[in-house]
Amino acid sequence: MDLAAQKRRVGEGVDARAAALDRLALEIHGHPELAFEERFAAEGLTKLLESEKVDVRRGVGGLETAFVAEAGAGEPVVAILGEYDALPGLGHACGHNLMGTAAIGAFLALRDAADGMRGRIRIVGCPAEERGGGKVFLIRAGVFADVTAALMYHPGDRDELDPLMLAMVSLEIELAGKAAHAAAEPYEGVNALDGLLLGWNAMSAMRLLIRSDSRVHGIITDGGKAPNIIPDRAAARLMVRSPDNAYLADLRRHVCEVVTTNRPLAEAFAANAKALGRAMQPRRPADTHGSTDMGNVTTVVPGIHPFLSITDGPVPGHSIAFTEAARSPRALETMHLAAKALAMTALDVLADPGLAKRAKEAHNGHKI
Repeated sequence: MDLAAQKRRVGEGVDARAAALDRLALEIHGHPELAFEERFAAEGLTKLLESEKVDVRRGVGGLETAFVAEAGAGEPVVAILGEYDALPGLGHACGHNLMGTAAIGAFLALRDAADGMRGRIRIVGCPAEERGGGKVFLIRAGVFADVTAALMYHPGDRDELDPLMLAMVSLEIELAGKAAHAAAEPYEGVNALDGLLLGWNAMSAMRLLIRSDSRVHGIITDGGKAPNIIPDRAAARLMVRSPDNAYLADLRRHVCEVVTTNRPLAEAFAANAKALGRAMQPRRPADTHGSTDMGNVTTVVPGIHPFLSITDGPVPGHSIAFTEAARSPRALETMHLAAKALAMTALDVLADPGLAKRAKEAHNGHKI
């Protein structure tokens, strides 16, 4: 079977499973779970794989809700990644209910279409993208050690091939003080909250000196236990973001890397998306898209993280409006298209040794 025929078969395979994928995506949307707690989503995704006679390895990397499955034999190895965690108070305001299901659809359709081809396809269920860096645990566990290309997509409000994802430092700040009665003997205490607020105000003033493409933001997570007790503990969670790892390193020592879009893989994805009726756009100079642990993956293997629009116009991520968009008919249609484009791009890697070679060269900095 020639490559064009295999890609047609991929499309047919996704379409044949569309109803099951839609149902699961909507169920996950209606049952949002936070980082490391995605038991409902992981169970639904793995059961769908197992219903099609796929052997699934659960608990990968010491993470209860992570999973891996494979099809094929030999090399190259193409990994298709899916996320499924939600945001506190907002649910699936980042559209992750669509990402795990798209990865499942791509994997199953590709398994059927690539039967007899050299190489392996690996689906990687990735928990805790929003908080906790789940993919970092999977890297440490060797999940990507033999991977030739890592592919995933993300829902957005624009079809964007090479989104700028900021590097991120996540900081947990804790100050210790001494408790005392706030009315009777305040002079016996040491107010940890006052100390935290002094630092908070200094951080706010520092924003005037930070580059315009970088961000500092956070929340106070502990300001004391009662108003009549001098707080003996105060805590905050901060995030520092920048597109420049060197600059970020100046701000803090623990760095999660920027997503590096692999140009050869991105071009292959764009060609497949175009064949499916979606024209990918380049990144706009002023655009950023937050941070992701896919950046950690793309420091060790070639990878892509394109955005596909699930909205009719601009809608900010991490908003109630985006939560609603993530269960819309357009979102489900885009999920089908993403599954097809990911599987078709994986086929390109499996079928064309030259593409794998160019992707590796670009990743190593030999050729862009």
